[in-house]
Amino acid sequence: MYLKRNKHYLLSAALIAGAILSVPVAQASTSFTSSALLTYTINSITNNNSEHPLDLSGLEISAYFDQSIESTYFYATTTGDGAVVANNPSVSLATITDTFSHDFSVNGSATNGSVDSLHTGLYGLMFNNIGTDSYAVNVSLGYQLASAVNGLLAINSIAVDYYTVNSNLSGYASVGSFTSEDALSDTQTLNNLFAPIAFTVAAGDIEHFAANVAVMGSIEASAVPLPAATWLFLSGLIALLGFNKRKLVVGA
Repeated sequence: MYLKRNKHYLLSAALIAGAILSVPVAQASTSFTSSALLTYTINSITNNNSEHPLDLSGLEISAYFDQSIESTYFYATTTGDGAVVANNPSVSLATITDTFSHDFSVNGSATNGSVDSLHTGLYGLMFNNIGTDSYAVNVSLGYQLASAVNGLLAINSIAVDYYTVNSNLSGYASVGSFTSEDALSDTQTLNNLFAPIAFTVAAGDIEHFAANVAVMGSIEASAVPLPAATWLFLSGLIALLGFNKRKLVVGA
């Protein structure tokens, strides 16, 4: 009876140990997700010639979005299974009347690798004065920034800045998120409107009202070993198996 009982014990213990040892090494998934929606709104345009203030025939307006591929504004380095994707449309040029918006997003992920990246989206309005009158322009720029990270060792930041080429006007806003051992997820958003921007487009001149969105993402993920407590249990179990084996030999 003693031998039979211990045989069952040994068999059960061996099955438990085998099941634990056969569990594949877990993977820690890490990721970041970011987006920036910019919206230009033309509040008003007035012809400075008092004789025909509503005549806008001499002003051509176009809008565009593009993603920079210059090394100063773009890089993407990955290792292992790390991957990063950004929406990358071709240059978009369109004639508009009062508004232009575009949503620029960048996503990165890894389960056993890393990502280190910078992506820059270029937005803009072009005011081309082909006439002989000057124009007073009033424009607003709204932004919706969202940054989210999950997993250990993830950092993401989004910054937007605008400027006018001739009028020397500028503004800046940013948002960021990161994870730590105490917080494995973080989501931050920032929605706002820059103060209205007013400038003049002289006869025969071009005013370029531009905005840049820079998205930086960095993540690291690696295979996660079995917890220390599991290995301690296994070592104790193996020792117990050896002890009971000796008892069985002696009892035999």
